[in-house]
Amino acid sequence: MRQNKYFNPGRFARLFRNDLMINQRTYLFAIAGLSIGIYATLYLFKITNNGYSNPDPFQYYIPYFTMYTIIIGAFIGMSFQFFNNQTKTNNYLLTPGSTFEKYLVQLCIRVFIFIPLALGIFWIATYLAKASMIPYPKTNFDPSKIPNFHFIDLFKYVPKFTDKLVTVFSIFSFATVLFAGSAWFNRFALVKTLIATGMTIGMVVMTFVLFSHVFYPDIVHGFDIHIGSYKITEDLKNTQLAFYLLGGLAWLFFLPLAYFKLKEKEV
Repeated sequence: MRQNKYFNPGRFARLFRNDLMINQRTYLFAIAGLSIGIYATLYLFKITNNGYSNPDPFQYYIPYFTMYTIIIGAFIGMSFQFFNNQTKTNNYLLTPGSTFEKYLVQLCIRVFIFIPLALGIFWIATYLAKASMIPYPKTNFDPSKIPNFHFIDLFKYVPKFTDKLVTVFSIFSFATVLFAGSAWFNRFALVKTLIATGMTIGMVVMTFVLFSHVFYPDIVHGFDIHIGSYKITEDLKNTQLAFYLLGGLAWLFFLPLAYFKLKEKEV
C-alpha cells in the first residue's frame, strides 16, 4: 500500500526500539540527572530558606521550575544527535525507514514522551524533598508549612481558560523551535538555535521600532514601540489575538520545517 512508503507500524516500532537501544544510556542518565538534580536543589534551598519563607506556592516554586524547563529545553534541542558526525549521519539516513518515521521517533521521544515524564519527575521531587525533611524546633523549621506544588499554581495569574490554553501551546511552540533547530543545524545546534532565535526577535523588535517612528513620529521617541490597541470583540483585543496566533500556532510552522529539513538531508 502507498501509505507504507511513509509510515509502517512495524518499521516505526523497530526504529523506535533501535533508538532506545542506541541511546539508552543518554536517556537514563538524563532522567537520573534530572531526578537527583531537582531533588537536591529543592531540598537544599528549602532548608536554606527555612522551608517556607514564601507561603505562595506559585512564587515559591517558579524559580526552580523555570530553571528546570530550561534544562528540558536543552534536552529537546539536542535531538538528531547523529548530525554531529558525518559517518553517523550517513548511517542513520541509510537506516531502513521513511523520513517521516525517523522524524517521528525523535519527536515522540524528545517531546511527547520526555516532557510529560520530566514534569512528573518535578512534581514527585517536590513532595520527596518535603517528605525527607526533619523538623528542627531550634530554628522553628517545620516542613509541614512548606507549600505543596500543583501545576495549576503556575496558572494562578492566568484566569481565562483561553489564555491558559495559549500558554501551554506557546511552551510547546518554543519546544518545537528547539526541535527544528536541532534538525536545521549540524553542530552546536542548541547554541546556534538560541542565537538565531535571539537575532530574529531582535530584528522583529527593531522593525516595530522603525514602523512606530514612521506612523507615530510625534509619540515615539528612541527605541519606544507604539502599537495601536483596539477591541475586536468584547473580550478580545488585536494585541491579544496576535499573541494567540504567534504563541499558540507557531508550532504549525516549526514542526513541518524540521521534517522537510530532515528530508532534504536525506536526499
